[in-house]
Amino acid sequence: MNMNEVITNVTLTKACSIRADEDSTEKKLINLKIKFDGAQLGDVFAKAVSSAVIAWQNGVGRKAYDTFKVGQTVEIQFSAPASRPTEDPMDAMIRMAKAENMTIEEYVKKEYAKRMKS
Repeated sequence: MNMNEVITNVTLTKACSIRADEDSTEKKLINLKIKFDGAQLGDVFAKAVSSAVIAWQNGVGRKAYDTFKVGQTVEIQFSAPASRPTEDPMDAMIRMAKAENMTIEEYVKKEYAKRMKS
């Protein structure tokens, strides 16, 4: 695998919520489209590895700190996040609206009102 290969025509979408600041009670649910065009494959893997390293350091690594020697190599298995959606968000919204015998617009308004209360 050539880690210097430049990525073309790859876009991933992730739903996320945002707030104006950490004290804000208002939040918005948005879909973030991440375009990877022009990035090198190695850079994408480096970012994935950095998240895996931080998770390991704050979890298993910290718990077993006293068992490690300086310079020791610890092998771990990369695993995909459990939060990966198995269904397209739009398909899920259509399915949920149909299940409640609502139009998509009615369903979105209902869900928006519910989320603004929390």
